[in-house]
Amino acid sequence: MGVIIVSTYPDAKSISKVAHHMVEKKLAACVNYTKINSVYFWQGKIHDSGEFLALFKTTSKSKQSLKKEIAKTHPYEVPEIAEIKPDDINIPYLKWLQDSTLKGKPKKRHNSSKS
Repeated sequence: MGVIIVSTYPDAKSISKVAHHMVEKKLAACVNYTKINSVYFWQGKIHDSGEFLALFKTTSKSKQSLKKEIAKTHPYEVPEIAEIKPDDINIPYLKWLQDSTLKGKPKKRHNSSKS
């Protein structure tokens, strides 16, 4: 089963480093990240600041190791580590996800349309 782990990071440099690390360790098959704005309550004040939202794509088998590694490497004192369980994932993508998070050689993921 495919799983998405969500977290936020303070800047592009920190999430890029973590994303590469997680994919290299095969804890995530893919990490999407994008700039967002967050409004949150922290240390007695409301903050409105820019962050980077990260979506770590992994499998049920790898999710606990991924969560532990996120917690270990995260720059925040209290990081968000939230799990999303998609109800439905297309089979070819799920197969690629599984192949990419195991010790086996992952198949290439093509963005081009089918011929």
